[in-house]
Amino acid sequence: QTQDGSSPSAPANRGAEKYRSSHQTVLARTYHRVFSKGIPSLAAEVANAVEMATRQYDVRGAIDNSELALKADASFEDVASWIENTRDHIEHRQKQTKAMSSVLTKFVIPPEDQNEDCTQHDAMDELARHILDETFDLLESPIFTNAERSCLDATFTELRDDRYAKLFSHSSADNGNSSDGDHGDMKKEEEEERKPLANVVTHLQKSAVATFHRPPSHKEEMESWGGILGMMEEPLPSAPNSYLPILERLSSVLELGDVCFD
Repeated sequence: QTQDGSSPSAPANRGAEKYRSSHQTVLARTYHRVFSKGIPSLAAEVANAVEMATRQYDVRGAIDNSELALKADASFEDVASWIENTRDHIEHRQKQTKAMSSVLTKFVIPPEDQNEDCTQHDAMDELARHILDETFDLLESPIFTNAERSCLDATFTELRDDRYAKLFSHSSADNGNSSDGDHGDMKKEEEEERKPLANVVTHLQKSAVATFHRPPSHKEEMESWGGILGMMEEPLPSAPNSYLPILERLSSVLELGDVCFD
């Protein structure tokens, strides 16, 4: 003990507690933004984009306002185009360049021209403001944008190849395994294969749920998975889905991790 009776480790403990408190302040603020405004706004934009992408389809094959028959069935290419068009609308992939920051950060942090949280920002301590500013800079960096794009591409590839492609007996996801001689016949059969829209939508919904919530099949993988939240004192008992370990191994995600924890 020191002369005043305090433990030599007391300053270090107070420093760790101060950092933990500041970090919790940042998490509380960003989580509030994401869950109270970000996710509802994103869901609304996705719903609008999906409606535009599927406006020529109706499970009843009904007549729209222009008196044109709407399609009551869909092919693999139709489903793929719905998803790609929705992603283009939400992610602005056609307009985005490597130097641009992600357009999705608006669902996580407020735009710079909005000061909706300025009072909360002023009330935070200096360390919390520093952590928050560094977080904002990172989310607006090309490194984060590249990692985000890689994760989204890998996620939707998993959804396509391991899920909704299996609804169709021959899909583009299988063509890579066919010989050149069979490619033309398979492509023709694939284009002709259509499924009732009600079946397609139901299968797509189940595919999304199974992709995002299915745990790994191997027990040892579940036991050893540290996850993206490996910075926590104790790892999660299992991965929340089967594709998340794939994202962890992406080179862009590893690069982002190096920048975050360097």
